[in-house]
Amino acid sequence: MFLKELKIWNFRKYGAKGNNNVEPGITIPFHKNFNLLIGENDSGKTAIIDAIRLTIGTSSSDNSRIKEEDFHINSQGHISESLKIECIFSDLSEEEAGLLVEWLSFDSKNQYELVVRMKASKINNKISKGRIEKIVTAGPEYAESRLEGIAQDLIKTTYLKPLRDAENELKPGSRSRLAQILKSHSTFKESSIEDQHELVKIVNEINEEIRKYFDKPFKDDRTIKNEIQGYLEHFFHIPTKGDELYNPKFQVAPARLFDILRKLSLELDDKVSGLGSLNLLFIATELILHNDSQNLGSQLTLIEEIEAHLHPQAQLRLIKYLQSKLEDNETNNSSQFILTTHSTNLTASTDLEHIILVNENIAYPMGEIYTKLDSYDYKFLQRFLDSTKANLFFARGIIFVEGDAENLLLPIIAEVIDRPLHRYGISIVNIGNTAFQRYAKIFSRSQSWLEEGFPELKIPVSIVTDVDIRPLQYYSDKDMVKELYIIKDESDVENICSLYKNIKKEDLSPLIGSTFSSFKSFKKELEGYVEDFENEEGFYENFKVDISQEIIDLLRHNKKESIEKKYNNLGSNIEVFVAPHWTLEYELALSSIDKYLAQVIHSVRYKKPNSTTNERKLQTLIEKISNKENIEDVAYEIYKPLNDKLVSKAIVAQELAQIIQSNKTELKDTILTDPYLDYLKKSIYHVTEGEAHD
Repeated sequence: MFLKELKIWNFRKYGAKGNNNVEPGITIPFHKNFNLLIGENDSGKTAIIDAIRLTIGTSSSDNSRIKEEDFHINSQGHISESLKIECIFSDLSEEEAGLLVEWLSFDSKNQYELVVRMKASKINNKISKGRIEKIVTAGPEYAESRLEGIAQDLIKTTYLKPLRDAENELKPGSRSRLAQILKSHSTFKESSIEDQHELVKIVNEINEEIRKYFDKPFKDDRTIKNEIQGYLEHFFHIPTKGDELYNPKFQVAPARLFDILRKLSLELDDKVSGLGSLNLLFIATELILHNDSQNLGSQLTLIEEIEAHLHPQAQLRLIKYLQSKLEDNETNNSSQFILTTHSTNLTASTDLEHIILVNENIAYPMGEIYTKLDSYDYKFLQRFLDSTKANLFFARGIIFVEGDAENLLLPIIAEVIDRPLHRYGISIVNIGNTAFQRYAKIFSRSQSWLEEGFPELKIPVSIVTDVDIRPLQYYSDKDMVKELYIIKDESDVENICSLYKNIKKEDLSPLIGSTFSSFKSFKKELEGYVEDFENEEGFYENFKVDISQEIIDLLRHNKKESIEKKYNNLGSNIEVFVAPHWTLEYELALSSIDKYLAQVIHSVRYKKPNSTTNERKLQTLIEKISNKENIEDVAYEIYKPLNDKLVSKAIVAQELAQIIQSNKTELKDTILTDPYLDYLKKSIYHVTEGEAHD
């Protein structure tokens, strides 16, 4: 059995919804094996963990009292008088169902499920004013009964709190966690009083040897035991010989199994007894119950902030081990883990389908049935979602970019227009290519999710990309053939699809605006999309056009429209912002900061930028910029060294960012009113709470 779902009403930050507040404030579906709860600070991850353990109890009998501060306070400051939590268990074995039969109900598929319900309310009568009453029941609502005895033990969870004191947890004592763990293991179950556990027999033998030792005389034929007996005779005025009531006995420990277990400690070699190593030892000890095949019940483990006291490599090894172990046991559901973390390393190392993002009092599971990602997307992201990109799960907004230049320049532009990204908790994620859709779909929700009444993700996502249509000046400069094969618009896509029935329109739509210098290159591209490509050269003559400014403008418009359409259906929180002419650097060359860009490219390109010859080149270009007789002629001349890869785009962006930083006061109005930088500004506004206000 495993915890399938958690529902919370009026517990801490989670209130209630719907008419008369009958709907839960939050519903969290769990994966049957492994779950990683992530989100920014104060998103409610700890409240979810506490809701589970306060409802079903813990194997170490942690404090399960409900306190005043556990009751929800709404936006008007009203404190709720009651709270409710439901833990729904599914996939029960026949043996588990037999033990829990009086509390079972049925789910929508007519399968057994166990609904454990904790209710707490404040008692405000004259006798019990201020007292909080808590009751745990199970079964169909309004027909439930108290959960008691073995039923309670079957659902108890193992709980590893954050910043745990692993050293003390593994030491002997009356509240020894080690003893609790061992006691729950089938190895330490006693079937009857007569059938003594081997440990009890060992301790009995030791105690017998100890008694013999203390029965030996040490002086004047007296023993320590005789001395004590003599005093007891005076104290109690009765003889203490033989098997009388006050006959003292020396022993190492009482010969009862649990008392023996409470005397045990578990340690590592002194050479490896650091805090991190002890935490791993403690976790390893907790996990022995998950390998105990004789155990029944949920075998659920809750671990808060698993990264506490563990260095990054130890975190990764632990997560990878847990995931591999659970994959091996997928068929028998032997273990279930629910963890919380702030670690991008752990998040990046966890398969996306096991992640649950907690945002604005809503839990968003990332499994395939909940998002618009398909199985291939998951495989892709599993390979490329590294710790750098994993910071997107902890941000209040994300800007996806395709290169270093945007990554370097957007933060400084945001600062210039009074929207510093750090203030708004925005992360820039450099994809390094144009595979935006896969990353953006992480923040989209499936149709089935929305149809069940759950909301879209509210985290705003901006995608900053290029239209990538070369200007007319490029073809003149490269002395290229002006007659090209082009997929101009959707009608061209439909024509190709009519010839090849096995190709989907959405597969070819990304090619709108693509240009090919020959039929050979056009054919090569289409062969990647069309099976059994036929050499219909006559058909493709319809796609041949003479390059002109009108064609360039048409391609820019259609390509931009195609890119925007591609992301329109992902969700209202996701918007794409396109460099409308070519690339980011080309837009900068068209913009009012063109002189700064030209100067930076010049200084990076030449080893001696201030030589007479090179200085003359720069001055000539500056004059052209000032005159701007043909703005795209000048922009292409500025951009050409970048396009020809004579200089690094990243280095140019870094240098330009420093210049903008140094002149941000005088550049603020210039950047705010520049139409060529408008798409960058809008991408920043989208993730920083909308348009700027006067």
